[in-house]
Amino acid sequence: MNNRFTFKDAVFAFILILVLGAVIWASAQFSRQEHRLNDVRTELSKLNVLLASGVRTYSTTQAEGVQGVKPVNIRRKNEQGGEYVFYPEAPTTPRDPHGFPDYASGDWIVQNLGSEPAVVTPYIDKDAYGNEVQRPVLETLITRNPETLLYEPYLAESYETFPKELRYRFVLRKNIWFSDRTPITADDVVFSFTTVMTPGIEADSLQSYLKKIEYVKKIDDRTIDIKLHEPYFQGLEVTGQFFEIIPQHLYAFKDVKEYNARTDHLIGSGPYLFDPKKWEKGQQITLVRNENYWGTRPSFDRIVYRFISNSQAALQAFQNEEIDGVTPQPDQFIKFSSDPEFLKKFKVFKYQRPNAGYRYIGWNLRKPIFKDKITRQALTMLIDRRAIIHTIEKDLSSEITGPFSPIVPQNDKSIQPWPYDPEGARKKLTDAGWKLNSNDVLERDGVEFRFSLMIPAQSSNYEQIASYVKEQFKKVGIDVRILPTEFSVLVDKLNNRDFDASMLRWTGSIEGDPYQIWHSNSAKDKGSNAIGFANAEADKLIEDARKELDEEKRMVLWHKFHQILNEEQPYVFLHTSLSTSFLNGRIKNAEPYLVGVNRDDWYVPSLQQKYR
Repeated sequence: MNNRFTFKDAVFAFILILVLGAVIWASAQFSRQEHRLNDVRTELSKLNVLLASGVRTYSTTQAEGVQGVKPVNIRRKNEQGGEYVFYPEAPTTPRDPHGFPDYASGDWIVQNLGSEPAVVTPYIDKDAYGNEVQRPVLETLITRNPETLLYEPYLAESYETFPKELRYRFVLRKNIWFSDRTPITADDVVFSFTTVMTPGIEADSLQSYLKKIEYVKKIDDRTIDIKLHEPYFQGLEVTGQFFEIIPQHLYAFKDVKEYNARTDHLIGSGPYLFDPKKWEKGQQITLVRNENYWGTRPSFDRIVYRFISNSQAALQAFQNEEIDGVTPQPDQFIKFSSDPEFLKKFKVFKYQRPNAGYRYIGWNLRKPIFKDKITRQALTMLIDRRAIIHTIEKDLSSEITGPFSPIVPQNDKSIQPWPYDPEGARKKLTDAGWKLNSNDVLERDGVEFRFSLMIPAQSSNYEQIASYVKEQFKKVGIDVRILPTEFSVLVDKLNNRDFDASMLRWTGSIEGDPYQIWHSNSAKDKGSNAIGFANAEADKLIEDARKELDEEKRMVLWHKFHQILNEEQPYVFLHTSLSTSFLNGRIKNAEPYLVGVNRDDWYVPSLQQKYR
């Protein structure tokens, strides 16, 4: 009886079989899952390798080639250690306003240039004013992101750098065109470069950079190769951004005199159009929106540039809302930036830019009175630059020792400013052979120390500084005549080397190339080295630094160059200024970037628009 297999035993056996079966099935499932996980890990590993090598990836926002997806931006290294960058869509400003709830297109932006440009034709523009008018009309292969400071494709959809070959390849976008709807092709790129470099074209400053290029070659209708003669630290910039692309069919010329004579010939592919009939001489230039623009529609219907050179008149025009922005003089900024009533209507900006540039007094070194560095050092020591910064600049500027911003690596921070030391300056002047004559004027070799100091006309700030310099120099027997000069005339005098000394500003860069201003070759013809500075060691340092691609080694060379300028004192390096500006309060999204304002960000909501 006890050994009988009962119904109860059968139930237990059945349950045991089920449990064993479940265990075996589960084990198989776990094994299968492990295999699948390993497969997933393998695929992820492959994907990571592909992503690291720059494979095209997709998002699901818009169809492009693959239904429901579009390629995203690519930035990767290539086999030569160069860079491949592909942007399927042209980049917009980092603070693109088009999606803002109150965004509206329309209205005008009315700005003050300060002076009227002499020329607006590409490449032969003679001043910053002509260049400013060109910006909304002309475009380049690449552009610099004002936030990241990285270079991004623009008219090109991609670029690739090949450092071992000193070669750069640009591929144009498919659907881009000039303002007359003519497609932009590689032929236009080749023509643009060829035009700049044609002997006799009055583009000396631009040519000083583009001489680095060996060739610009068309590969096909959309592809261009640009090769340099030698390594250049700004190779990408000079090939992709230093010359704008102009339409061959509208700019073709038979001789250089024909091209140079076109002072108001400005046609491009940008979001605004220039019409010579809208250049009201002595008053303003008006650009109108390009309704055929290939890219993102700009916010404003018009951009108006006025020419108000008098700083007080410009401020008054701003307060009367006749212009939308103004760069105030230091005393104006101090007065109005803390005025509650002013702040109700207007925006105030103050910030330090690494590319702010600097103000200087440049000596024409061809003149015997400025030929030796001991005299030039003495002139620097006679000027209390800190007093100028405190009293005239209202502490909105800072002291500098050379052409580089104090906040960039290119600047040698170990260099100490020349002291304000009138007695030490007197001794140096004596050592340099200067003696007071019967007219109480310093004299050397029968030549009296008299000169004219050329400054921009109708600038109270320049006049104050020049008057201070005049008084300081008078104390030791140097006779200075202040010569306020209308800007276009001033530029002509510099180009023709018809001056004694000038007080002006240079714009700056995060890392600039001093060749244009300081190399002896730039003193020839109408180059930017108007003072005629020529120093063999400085030339060699500039040449070597331009070819040095290692940033750390390049900075050593720039610092040595900086030291030479500090010793030679071809300029009195006065100061670099904070960027200050007033802007009409109706303009939104106007906060500046590290490198300055970007007008592409700006807009005016519908209810606040002034011009219809």
